[in-house]
Amino acid sequence: MVAQTSGNLFGAIATSSPVSTFFRKASTVAVPSGVATTSPIQTNNFWGNLTLGDQTSYVYTHPYAVWMSTLSKFKGLAVSDQDASQRVFGSDNSEKAASYFYMPAGNKCVVLGSSDFEKGMSIKMANLAKLSAEVKLQSAKAGYLSCHLVQGMGFISGVYYDLIPEVHSGIGIKSVSGATSPRTGTNKYTIVLNDGRVWSMYVNFTDNQTCSFALKDNYHIIGSNSINNCSIQLARDKFSSYDSAAGCFPTAVTLKASVSGSTGTYSFNYTTQGSSNKGTSLIYALPHQIESFTSSTSSKKTAATLLDTVHGEMTGYLTNVFEMSESLPTSIGIDPWSSISGWSKPSYTTDEMSKIKAAALIDAAADVYTASNSDSMYFSGKVLDKYAYVLYVLYYVVKDESASKAFLKKMKTAIERFSNNKQTYPLCYETNWKGICSTGGMADGDTSLDYGNAFYNDHHFHYGYHIHAAALTAVVDKALGGSWYKDIKDWVNTMVRDVANPNESDTYFPVFRSFDWFIGHSFAHGITVYADGKDEESSSEDYNFSYAMKIWAQVIGDTNMEDRANLMLAISKRSIGTYMLYNQSNTVMPSKFIGNFVSGIKFENKIDHTTYFGTNVEYIHGIHMLPITPVSSFIRTPEFVKEEWETGPLANLVGSVDSGWKGILYLNSALYKPTLAYQFFISGFQDKWLDDGLTKTWALAYSAGVRQ
Repeated sequence: MVAQTSGNLFGAIATSSPVSTFFRKASTVAVPSGVATTSPIQTNNFWGNLTLGDQTSYVYTHPYAVWMSTLSKFKGLAVSDQDASQRVFGSDNSEKAASYFYMPAGNKCVVLGSSDFEKGMSIKMANLAKLSAEVKLQSAKAGYLSCHLVQGMGFISGVYYDLIPEVHSGIGIKSVSGATSPRTGTNKYTIVLNDGRVWSMYVNFTDNQTCSFALKDNYHIIGSNSINNCSIQLARDKFSSYDSAAGCFPTAVTLKASVSGSTGTYSFNYTTQGSSNKGTSLIYALPHQIESFTSSTSSKKTAATLLDTVHGEMTGYLTNVFEMSESLPTSIGIDPWSSISGWSKPSYTTDEMSKIKAAALIDAAADVYTASNSDSMYFSGKVLDKYAYVLYVLYYVVKDESASKAFLKKMKTAIERFSNNKQTYPLCYETNWKGICSTGGMADGDTSLDYGNAFYNDHHFHYGYHIHAAALTAVVDKALGGSWYKDIKDWVNTMVRDVANPNESDTYFPVFRSFDWFIGHSFAHGITVYADGKDEESSSEDYNFSYAMKIWAQVIGDTNMEDRANLMLAISKRSIGTYMLYNQSNTVMPSKFIGNFVSGIKFENKIDHTTYFGTNVEYIHGIHMLPITPVSSFIRTPEFVKEEWETGPLANLVGSVDSGWKGILYLNSALYKPTLAYQFFISGFQDKWLDDGLTKTWALAYSAGVRQ
C-alpha cells in the first residue's frame, strides 16, 4: 500500500493490538474475492462500492462517476459526467425549496473496455489506500486493464496489458475524429456523442507500438490490434489544458500537513505515471479547496471547469500538488466559546450563577450508571456526554468541589462499564475489515440495530460522544489530583484509532476511516452498497468527533493529535459551510436548494432534505445542530444561524415544537442571540423540551456564558 501520510503530525497513536477487552469476531459481510486484504480495508471511503456486493455500483471520483459495467457489449469501466441541465430536482417542500436534487449517474457516457472482455471479465482491487485505489479488469482469455481511481482526477485513465482496446458509449457515438497530437507518442481523438456532448481521448504508446481507432458501430470505437503497457485517457469536453497534461495521470496520493501556531497547511501530493508536456497531470479542485489554496497552487489554474455531482463547479489545475492553508481553532477549549463579534470569554452574573447551580445540583442527583445503561453506543454516549458537561459546570463554573467529587465518582463508574466492555452489546475487534464494532446485529446481519454500528456506520458519531465524555471527566479528575485518564487511555485511544488512525504503521485500522480529506468532512455510511455513494446526515456530530479528539489529546498531552483535530475542524468549517450549511449568499450550491438552509442527508451524488428518522423540519435542521458545544459557533457562524432562524423556518416553527428538539433549536439560537436562548431556559421551561443528550445545566451555562 502506498503511504498516505508523512511527517510528525501523522505519527501513529499506537501500533499495538487493540486491548483484549475487545474480543475478536468476524463480520457477516465478507470481503469479496479479488480485493487485496493485506492491510485494513477502508469501510467508509469513496471507492467503497467497488469492494461491496457484486462490485458494480457507482464510485464518485469528482467530477466523474465510474463503475464496472458488466452489460454485454459495454463491459469495462464506465464513466459518467453530467451538466446542470441534467440535474433532477424534487418538488418544493414546506420551506419553499427543492426537496432534493441529484445527478443521473448511470448514463454510460464512455466506457473503457476491450473486445477481449466479451469472452469473460472479472474485477480485482489492489493498492487500496485512503486517497486512491487500483481497479484491475481481467479478461478471461487475454490480459487486463488497470485503472487508478483518485479523487479529482482530470482523466479517466486505463493502462492496457495485452488487450485489444475498445471504447463504448451507451448514449451512442455520432462521430470520432483524429485531432492534432499534443506530443510524440500520443494520439488524440475527439468523440462527439449522440447527445452532442464532446469527450477527448488520448492514446499513449510505449515501445514504438501503434494502434489505430475507428468507429465500429454507433456505440463502439475499436482498436486495430492488441496493445501492451499503453494507456487510453478520456476526459469530458476538449479544454486545451488536456493537451498539456495528456500522457500523465495520478496513481496515488500522499497527504502531508504541518502546523505553525494557529495556521495549518496540508497538501495532496500526487504520485503520477507517464509523462506530459507540462510534466504534471490535470486535477480538478472543489470550491472549498480553491478558497484555501496557497499561491503556489493557485497559480496552476486552468480554464477547464466541470460541474460536480453535489459540490458545484470544479476547476482544473495543472499540478501534482494541491496545497491548502487554514486558520485553526486553537483558542477553543472546554469553556463556552462564541464567534459573536465582541465576545471574549464566559462570565456570569450572581443571578445567572444561582440558576446554573440550582440546575446543576438537580442534574447531579441523577443515576448516571442506570441512565447510560443502553443497548446503543449512540444513546449511551449521548447520556454520558451530557452528564460530563454537568461535571464540568459543577467544577469550573459553580466551583463546588464537594459536589464535583461526588459526581466525578458517578461519572467514572458509569464510563467504566464501557471501558471494561460490559455494556449490553459489547464491542469487538472485527477481523474481516478490521475495526471496533458493536456486536449488536452483527450475528444476524441486522443493520438497523444501533444505526448499523456493527457494519461501520456512524462510528465517529457514536465514539465521539464517548471520547468527549471520558475526556471531560478526566479533565476534572486531573484538576482534583487524580490520574484516572491512565486507566482508560488504551480504551479511548482505541476508539480514536478506529475512526481516525493517522498512520499506516498501525496495521489494525485503516487510515482515517471516516474523514474524507478531499471532500472536507466525514462520511457515516459503512459496508453496505448505496448507489448514491457514501453519505452523512449530521454535520454537527461529525465535527463533534474532531472536537472530542482535540480535548482528549489535551488530556493525554498528545500535541500531534490535537493539531490533527484542529486541522480537521478547520477543514470541516470550510467544507460544511459550503456544502451542508447554506448562507443565502451561497453561489456554489443550486439556487433552487439553498432555501433549505441545511442539506439534510448529503450523499456523494444526491442531497436529500430529510433525515433517516423522519421528515419533521425540526429534525432536519436539529440533526445539524446537536450537540451544542464550545466548537459549535466556530462551524455554525452567527451570520448563518441568524439567517436560518429569522429568514428560514425556525422562528415560526419553534413555538409549535413540543419535544426535545425544542431545547436543541433554542440552544442553537445562542450562537447568534444568547439572551433569546437563556430566557427560554429560565422562563416556563419544561423538562420534556430537553433532548436526551442535553441538560438544563449546560444549556444555562452555555447560553449565559456567551452573553456579552
